[in-house]
Parts: sequence; C-alpha cells; structure tokens
Amino acid sequence: MNKISLNYKYSIIPLLGALVISNGFFSKASAQSISTLDTTDSVAATVENQEFPQWGYYTVRRNFRRCASPICGGYFIKLVNLKATPCLDGVFRSECYVSAIDWSSLKVSPYQLVKIQNDDGSRVILRGNIVPVTFPGFGEFGNLKVKEAFYAATNDPAKGTFVDIKDNGIRCITTPCFSTDKLVLNKPKISQVSSIDLSQAGATQKQLDAATSEIFDQGLIAVGKTEVVENVDPTKRDTKFVATQFYLRVEPK
Repeated sequence: MNKISLNYKYSIIPLLGALVISNGFFSKASAQSISTLDTTDSVAATVENQEFPQWGYYTVRRNFRRCASPICGGYFIKLVNLKATPCLDGVFRSECYVSAIDWSSLKVSPYQLVKIQNDDGSRVILRGNIVPVTFPGFGEFGNLKVKEAFYAATNDPAKGTFVDIKDNGIRCITTPCFSTDKLVLNKPKISQVSSIDLSQAGATQKQLDAATSEIFDQGLIAVGKTEVVENVDPTKRDTKFVATQFYLRVEPK
C-alpha cells in the first residue's frame, strides 16, 4: 500500500498545542543560562508579548556533558518546526536544557516506557510542557512533563515539515477529494490534502495499517512535504503529502 487515499467521515479532532501561557512557565531560572550558554545563545531572544504552546511537540537529545547534576545529565529539547524554543527563564533559544523528563503522566506499559527512555532521541517525538523544579543550592531548572509520546516507524531520517494529518469528514464522488486536514505542529497553520504517500518511510504493512487507523482516529504525526500533482484539468490537481517518516502513538496501557 504505497499511497493512502482517505474517503470516510469522522469529526475533526486535531492534535493542538493550546496557545496558553502556563503560570509557572516564566519563573526565573538562573540555572538556565548556565546550562545552555555553550550551545544556544546565538539565537537568544526574549519571549515578551509572544505566544507559544503550553503543550508543544518536542524532539530531545541527551546531555552528555560532565559536570554536577542538575546542571548536566539532563536533556536538550526543541519544538519541532520552530527555529527557537521558549525556555524556562523566558528566553527563546535554539534548544532548551531540562534537568529531567517527567514520565508520570504518560500511562504506558513498562516495556514501552523503557523503549522510549533508551532511545537516543532520533526516533522519539514528545508532547509536553516545561515545568519548574527547584534544586537547593542550584536554583530552578525546567523539567519536561510528557503528555504523549510518538515513536518513528523506521530508522529513516525525518526530512521536511512535522505535521498532524487527520481525516476531516469530507466525502466526494470524484477525485481529487480533499478529505484530510494537515496541521503544522506548533503552528496555527492548517490546510487540506487530497492524498497521502507513506511509502518513502520504508515501513512494514503492519505499520502502514496502524498509520491509517491513526489518521482516521486521533491523527498521525508525520514528516514530509506537500506536492501538487498536475492534471490536464487545472481544477483537478491532486495535492499530495509525501512523508519521509511517520510516528505512531505510544498507546496507554
């Protein structure tokens, strides 16, 4: 199944990171500048008068620097699709340091949790928000509190824009039929596509079937680009989303 055309009715329930500012998100954190000074200050900018997702979609990478915890030993996180991420101290940086990841809200099996935790970050997308944690003698650091986790179908690199694709309930008697919403993650940008191609990810048939189910249910996280397929009739151009990778939701136990 190289190409998935979607033609069944469901209500629209897109996965959105609500644009709400958490009361604790802007707490002062003197430790943040210590933790990110060597990697992120080149793109630092204040977040004053700007909106950003409370629950955002993040990529993560481990911090292997050798120094005392909590200054070292945590993770660097960044919002997908954005050049800068709002950190705990109220500054946008290319990535933010967090002292730990809080998995307590992710109700998955121990096996699934270990699989996510052991990943080097290359195959995981986490939906969560940064919460302040105070360490006596060190000050206040951020922890990433995880709400949902998504795991890549394969080891293929994710190239393109991170989106949530979901059936929108539109039904047609002819093609192309723009029956799928495409929501750009961490941005209030939504459009429609008439077909989806997941073949480039190199996934198994079982994974493709699972991806199709997610498109018709809560939505599928995917990475790729939108292509316009020309037709002799300009009113019948197929707008296709071609995925280089997709991420299956880690289901609750």
